[in-house]
Amino acid sequence: MLLEALARLPAPRPFAILAGDPGRGAYDAELRGRLAALGLAGDAVLPGPGDDMPAALLLADIVLHASTDAEAFGRTVIEAQAMARPVIAADLGGPRETVQEGETGWRVPPGDPAALAAAIGRVLALPAGARAAVGEAARAMVRARYTTAAMQDATLAVYRELL
Repeated sequence: MLLEALARLPAPRPFAILAGDPGRGAYDAELRGRLAALGLAGDAVLPGPGDDMPAALLLADIVLHASTDAEAFGRTVIEAQAMARPVIAADLGGPRETVQEGETGWRVPPGDPAALAAAIGRVLALPAGARAAVGEAARAMVRARYTTAAMQDATLAVYRELL
């Protein structure tokens, strides 16, 4: 879905870093072949595994979560938000809770490359200050709800309520 969305964007396209480890062999070759087939070979890179995700996230103008399978929570979105990065996420699973539309990021229908491309275009067209404000709102939300201390407090509050 992500590659198809990128291919729909007009030139010059944003440069995409497909972070993570696609694995060796068939999947890596499939991704590289798909990039070439879509004319994206010069618009994206697959750097492989990395040890410094905070640095990688800070390099991003937008962090994209294009999953088509619901995750109970998932770390990609919340880690990007903790780093005050604007996020566009598939509207399923954890992002439904962690991404408030237009406030702490944006959600798109899963598996819809046209919707993802449109969202990328809209977000990149925003003034840098507006994108930064969404990133800061996301960071504040993460600090309020998703730190270890916040989750411990919420768990203890449930225990107190049950006792």
